[in-house]
Amino acid sequence: MTTPQTALDTEELRAVVAGALELPVEEVTDDARFKEDLEVDSLISLEIAVRIEERYGIKIDDAQLAELGTFRLVSELVRGQLDGGAAA
Repeated sequence: MTTPQTALDTEELRAVVAGALELPVEEVTDDARFKEDLEVDSLISLEIAVRIEERYGIKIDDAQLAELGTFRLVSELVRGQLDGGAAA
C-alpha cells in the first residue's frame, strides 16, 4: 500500500485518471466532463476510485466521484482529503 501523501501533484493524478480511462493524458483536461466528454460509466468510475485509493491511500466513494463531473472537481476532492486527512 502506498503511503499517503501530503501534497497533490495534479499531473500525476491526471495520469492516474487517464490510465483508468485508457485515454491519452491530454484528453483529461480540467474541464472535460466525465460522462459527456469522456464517456465514463459507473464501472469506469469505480476503476478511477480504486486507482486513486491505491495511489494516494485515501478513500473515494465511486458514486461521489461520478457526481463530481470534471477532473478539476476530482482534483479538488483528492487535494482536500490529502490536506485535511479526512477520516475514512
